[in-house]
Amino acid sequence: MFDPPKSKVAISSCSSYDPAILQKKIAQTFELIGGLDKFIKPGMKVLLKPNLLSAKEPMRAITTHPEIVAATAREVRNLGAEVIVGDSPGGAKRGVRRVWENTGMLAMAEREKIELVNFEAGGVVKMSIHDHHYFLAKPAVEADFIINLPKLKTHVLTLMTGAVKNMFGLIPGFRKGVYHKEAPKPEEFAHIIVDILSLRPPHLTLMDAILTMEGDGPSSGNPRWVNLLMASTDPVAIDAIAATIIGLNPERVPTTRLASEAGLGLGWPEAVEIVGEKLSEVRIHDFKLTSNRKLELIPSTLSRLLGHYVWVRPAIEDDTCTRCNVCVNSCPTGALQSSNDSKAPFFNYKVCINCWCCHELCPSRAVFVDQSWLARKFIR
Repeated sequence: MFDPPKSKVAISSCSSYDPAILQKKIAQTFELIGGLDKFIKPGMKVLLKPNLLSAKEPMRAITTHPEIVAATAREVRNLGAEVIVGDSPGGAKRGVRRVWENTGMLAMAEREKIELVNFEAGGVVKMSIHDHHYFLAKPAVEADFIINLPKLKTHVLTLMTGAVKNMFGLIPGFRKGVYHKEAPKPEEFAHIIVDILSLRPPHLTLMDAILTMEGDGPSSGNPRWVNLLMASTDPVAIDAIAATIIGLNPERVPTTRLASEAGLGLGWPEAVEIVGEKLSEVRIHDFKLTSNRKLELIPSTLSRLLGHYVWVRPAIEDDTCTRCNVCVNSCPTGALQSSNDSKAPFFNYKVCINCWCCHELCPSRAVFVDQSWLARKFIR
């Protein structure tokens, strides 16, 4: 009987972002899946794609740590390839350079003499799939090889963000908001993510799971040391294993499930060959998931009957809000409006689609997950 080949995911322990330690650990992690020289050839142009969600310092666990990028770049350069680093950051309207500076990417790039590519200014390539048109960053399309460098975090819309979700960063600028508006529900939005993954899948993924985010991520949760690095050629498999480690059923993560169903990778852990650390020894049993994660378990018939009484939606803490208006400027439907009396912006919930962009991009963690009394009873 023929057994189909398994995707391979390497798991390595690593408890520090110290450059010397990290360099050794990343090299060892790549060796577990055959070595980087198996993939990278001299003369290649290699794009490193970190998660640069917002302009926050690395230890907030919102973005990929710059030393992960630096160590990966050195490994690639040692093989004679050219390295560029690019992403389309959240809050790019306030300036991409500000994101690079605050995340530590600019200082790292200057030190390592690496080109930072601005996806907002680099042009786009129109690509189509399933009768949908997408505009992907030209530098990502033209690169010979993409190494995906996601950060492991929870996510209030998709439950978890990792390798698959990180490819949404190939979409520059305002178009992200357009896709959020077209696909407001988690399942619909996951289809968008999977389409983008289909059009430009990464060749290799190295996941920063050293300092992760738990709670109501991807930006308002709390840092959590998990002390792991993971690598694979299969972004779906690495997400399935990451979900299992933090206590999520991979089938409940829409991006993982739909990508697996689309044949873009293996989304069930039993089908994955794990090398390095044993999965049973790195699983975390008290990792805090998103506060709204159980809402989908309410039967649809009951949800329709009680729709006006069972709700979860974003809200803003007036005392924490700095009136920066990032949420107002990033809302794809115009559901947020600035206040004229020095108070926080206010929601028009008739227009709000629960895409959670405001929660994701708020630099002061003022946007929180608000729940009705009945919703709290269901999902506690």
